[in-house]
Amino acid sequence: MLDNKHHWSAVAGFLVLFHACYSVIAYRNDLKIAGDEFEGVPFLVLIECAIGFGACAWGSIGFAGELVPIKAEPVELPPVTMEKSDDFMTFRHRGRALNPPGKRS
Repeated sequence: MLDNKHHWSAVAGFLVLFHACYSVIAYRNDLKIAGDEFEGVPFLVLIECAIGFGACAWGSIGFAGELVPIKAEPVELPPVTMEKSDDFMTFRHRGRALNPPGKRS
């Protein structure tokens, strides 16, 4: 499961983000005990979040596998009958209930 550097990076990133959340909760509890107001997250926790996000982003690249180039030309052309058809046609819709096929007004 954790066989390459991308997987380890994603796991490490999630652990760093978890630790950053725990640090903010502990910081708020310390402020409540001291009687101070919460004005913002400490700068070191913001740096920790950025590092965790970067590690998760790097790790997510490896989960998809190899990137494959997009082919510029289709392998085969569509059938001739498909070229002239509309994009979307439906014949079973609510309008049939308003004017049934047997009744013409």
